[in-house]
Amino acid sequence: MTSRTDRAPGPLADFAAELRRVKRECDNPTDGVIAEKMRCSRSAVSAYVNAHRFPDWEATEAFVRACGGRPERLRPLWRRTADALDALQHGGTARQVVGEAMLSAHWYRTNPEFYGAAAERIRSARASVRVTYTRCEPPTHYTTPASAEYFDAILDWAREGSDGRYVQRVIGVPEPAGSPLPEMLDWARRHHDDTCGIKNYQARVLRWGADADGLNMALIDDNVVFLAFSGGAQEKLNGFSVEDPTFMSYFSGYFDQLWGALPRLGSYLARPTAG
Repeated sequence: MTSRTDRAPGPLADFAAELRRVKRECDNPTDGVIAEKMRCSRSAVSAYVNAHRFPDWEATEAFVRACGGRPERLRPLWRRTADALDALQHGGTARQVVGEAMLSAHWYRTNPEFYGAAAERIRSARASVRVTYTRCEPPTHYTTPASAEYFDAILDWAREGSDGRYVQRVIGVPEPAGSPLPEMLDWARRHHDDTCGIKNYQARVLRWGADADGLNMALIDDNVVFLAFSGGAQEKLNGFSVEDPTFMSYFSGYFDQLWGALPRLGSYLARPTAG
């Protein structure tokens, strides 16, 4: 299985390796000890040493001092890494400094690019997959090979083991005139029958009043957010993904709030108006 550090851009992975070397040479303090001395969160320190986030120079300096090292030794490497990451903006990956975080967004121009990347990340997920599907047509209506692979990957991952993993899916069932669209309702029934025996899989229903697709997302573990935008032709879809703990926390909070307010798929289908 490919690790997140392996998937990081080369300069970022190399810089994280240097931070880990600094730790080892300074009696290997824990991330918690370093975080306390830096006056930051433990998750931020973990993100730095695991190549999930590139620290600005002030954070780098504080990290090295917290370990008991000499920050000036890392200044040339930090500058080279910053320049290299900036250069990657021209290769399809955009980075923007927001506060202390450097956000990394990868853009997907087509349906296959988006679904292919999302399916790959789902297969390597460790603990959780939280997804939404809010479109006017069921996924089987205009499935491309890449989107079919994505939807299969979600269920396959849920079936694979009982190691605490779970899938939560919010299904938006369009009700533009107060009643569910027949095609979407039929798919929801079949989907319930197909998944009710998967212990690690749960689906809930958002009654969707607009005659238009919604913004869809996939939250994989606590590290990457995929956002999908559809419109125009039925198979038109593009989007982007971002790996950043703060960015993830906004969407995670929104998803959890939504999840807690929605009925289970089985309960929705049992309603008289869904019959």
